[in-house]
Amino acid sequence: MVAAALVAFGHMAFLVYMVVGGFLALHRFAWIWPSIGVTLYSIYVTLTDFTCPVTTLEKWLLEQAGRTPYEGSFTAHYLRDTLYPAQYETAIWLTAMGIALASYVLVLTRRRRHLPDRERLASS
Repeated sequence: MVAAALVAFGHMAFLVYMVVGGFLALHRFAWIWPSIGVTLYSIYVTLTDFTCPVTTLEKWLLEQAGRTPYEGSFTAHYLRDTLYPAQYETAIWLTAMGIALASYVLVLTRRRRHLPDRERLASS
C-alpha cells in the first residue's frame, strides 16, 4: 500500500513538472529538453488510448496490497471532481499545456535576447 502511495505521489509530481517544469530552463537551459519530452508524452497519453505505465504500476501495487484498483485514468481518479469539476477537464488540460508552452516561449525569448551579449563577449 505504501508503494502504491509513493507511485501516486511521484505521478502527481510528474504532472506538476509537466505544467511548470519548463520554467526551470530559466535557470539552466538544459532543463527545457526533459520538460518538452514530458509535455509531448502528456499530449500523446491524453490524445490516444495509450495507458500510462505508471498508472498500470500503481493499480498493480494496489492489487498486490489487497485493494481494488480504481477504474480509468490517474487524473480521472485523483483530480477530476476533486481539484476541478469534470466538465472543465478539457479546459484544465489546455490551460496546463498553455502554461507549459508559455514557459518555453519565455525561456527561448530570454535566451535569444541574451544571446547577442554572449556572442559579443566571446569575440572580445
